Amino acid sequence: MMQTKSNTNQAIAAFFDVDETLITIKSMFNFFEYLSEVKKLHDLKVQFDDAFKQARANNRPREELNSMYYQLLSGMSMDELFSIGKIWFEQNVVNKNAFIQKTVDRLHQHQTRDERTVFVSGSMLPLLKPIAEYLKVDDILCVNPVVDQQRILTGEITGIQTIGAGKATAIEKFALEQGIDLSSSYGYGDDISDLNMLSCVGHSVYVGDHPTMLQLAKQNNWQVL
Repeated sequence: MMQTKSNTNQAIAAFFDVDETLITIKSMFNFFEYLSEVKKLHDLKVQFDDAFKQARANNRPREELNSMYYQLLSGMSMDELFSIGKIWFEQNVVNKNAFIQKTVDRLHQHQTRDERTVFVSGSMLPLLKPIAEYLKVDDILCVNPVVDQQRILTGEITGIQTIGAGKATAIEKFALEQGIDLSSSYGYGDDISDLNMLSCVGHSVYVGDHPTMLQLAKQNNWQVL
């Protein structure tokens, strides 16, 4: 967890998935494409594409795909990822207007009510921090890659893996630590992998138009944005 600004504990929070909920792109894959171009990592990009193509063909769990992503980043500098991440954000999110405005508007509504806003994502801090700072989001719950003493990624991750069921686990832990009332709080997500997150708050909002998710939203009396 990373807190982006000092804030007193609040009774209500709004938890937001990021990729295809607040931004139109998948941050991790879009960033890897950008990283490969910047650092001329052609061979690694081929390895990346082949690995994910095969894993999807074999219907591997999303948690496994998420772990595999960070394994492919092994040997890279966390500090360099933060530096490149800032430039990636400006060029591929801000300059390309990749925000989903209806969700951003809803986030701002929560902020005007002085409710705590929180990202919950399987992405990593170098990509999420500039987005959070731009939108003035309070906190980030995300995957934490392990680094060595030189801040080089080992390929492993630590803590709660904030994808699938892990999103709900992270939210519940955060709420307990921060005094958040989940029954009065909000959750925003776009994918079936967000079901656990949406189910652990009192006010769930589905963002999108996928038939399966729309049916689930109807069954659970969730709002659709």
